[in-house]
Amino acid sequence: MTETETETETVANADAPTPESDEPQPDTVETTTERLVPVGESIRYRKRAQAAEQRLTELADQFAGLKDDLEASRQTITLLERRQKIDALLAGSDAVDLEAARLLTEVVVGQMDEPDVEEAVRELRRQKPYLFRRPVRSAPTAMSPDVEEPHDASAAAERAAATGDRRDLLDYLRLRRTSR
Repeated sequence: MTETETETETVANADAPTPESDEPQPDTVETTTERLVPVGESIRYRKRAQAAEQRLTELADQFAGLKDDLEASRQTITLLERRQKIDALLAGSDAVDLEAARLLTEVVVGQMDEPDVEEAVRELRRQKPYLFRRPVRSAPTAMSPDVEEPHDASAAAERAAATGDRRDLLDYLRLRRTSR
């Protein structure tokens, strides 16, 4: 059936009386003829629509890939920030083997419901104290007195003269040397 035949049939059907009214409706004829599109143009529209749908699918796939990349980047940033915080806390805690302490801390943080790096470092220090340096306690020597030092050189001189102890004399001489 050709385009001309379709228009003729439509016009003929439009002139036929409808059950509601006996008169032909001219509006129906005009709208029906306006809807008819040449076949070549219809094919072009279909190709454009298919190309647009294909482009939409490609863009949707590209968008999904970018969202995945963004999420991966966010996870990497979170991991690096946590690692930096762990390193800073372990360095402040005088860790002997920073790598081993970091790995153990990351394991502990990974097992926590709510990751708390500070608590993980404290727990690691409590469970494995050999990974950290112990605080050095200075033992009193002959040159450093056990008793508190007077801050005034004259008071130290009087104490050294009264006791005759070598430590008091050394305290006096040290205070006199540093007060200059």
